[in-house]
Amino acid sequence: MVRSFLALLALAPLGVPLMVAEPGKAIGNNRSCQAPMQGRYAVMGMGSSLPVKGSTTPEARLLQERWLPGGAVRGEIIERVGQSRRSGSYTGRVTVVGTCLVRVERQLPWGAQVSEAVLDSKGRPLYSLDRSSGTVITGRWLPMAPGACKASDLNGVVLSSQVGSNWQQNSWRPNAVVQREEWAGGSVKGIALSSYNGVGETVGYTGNLQLDRGSCWGTLVERDAKGVPFNYRALVVNGRNGARGYLYLQTDPTNLTVGWLVRE
Repeated sequence: MVRSFLALLALAPLGVPLMVAEPGKAIGNNRSCQAPMQGRYAVMGMGSSLPVKGSTTPEARLLQERWLPGGAVRGEIIERVGQSRRSGSYTGRVTVVGTCLVRVERQLPWGAQVSEAVLDSKGRPLYSLDRSSGTVITGRWLPMAPGACKASDLNGVVLSSQVGSNWQQNSWRPNAVVQREEWAGGSVKGIALSSYNGVGETVGYTGNLQLDRGSCWGTLVERDAKGVPFNYRALVVNGRNGARGYLYLQTDPTNLTVGWLVRE
């Protein structure tokens, strides 16, 4: 399946516009916005579902999505809904629905999902909003260069600021973390400034990233100075000259954090 994706991308490299018009409207007649750009994108989404029994359930997801010729969409997703986790491959379509505005319809393994995204002046999606009933989720999009990734692509300094939730006393409580990391060959050493439900802490940690074979997806395991493990699925966002950084989604059931960690 991955090979077929890459073959299609070889026919439609990053930077080629998708010619998918809204019925009755032509594409390319608005000078302020180019047609949607074919290519591969990393997407990070976070928000919540509607209240259940007086409380909201946090949701977060990572996607690697390819926009192909003719408006076809294919991708892979991992998603957290509260303490549960699910993942899989999907197909879909992207359609222009307004000036610099597209609708992305996905057929996920567990059902249909719809979001709308705004495009920048080059036709690249930058931010999106989930349009599925019962959710309040925004998305952040990052273009990816073609090809597989290497753990060493992250070598150097990586910085991040992120927010999430942790399950405590039968409810989800807010957390926030600021990190500085140094990467070398898939190993990381870092320091984290954190606040969990208003209790602050500064801790050091180490970890290791194992990428899936021939992929930009991987598994990241980190341990703090006390030996406590923290587990993530990661998506390396490769650029033209090494990685731009990586996205990650925590997989520990009682901690839900998603972040964009930027390589300096």
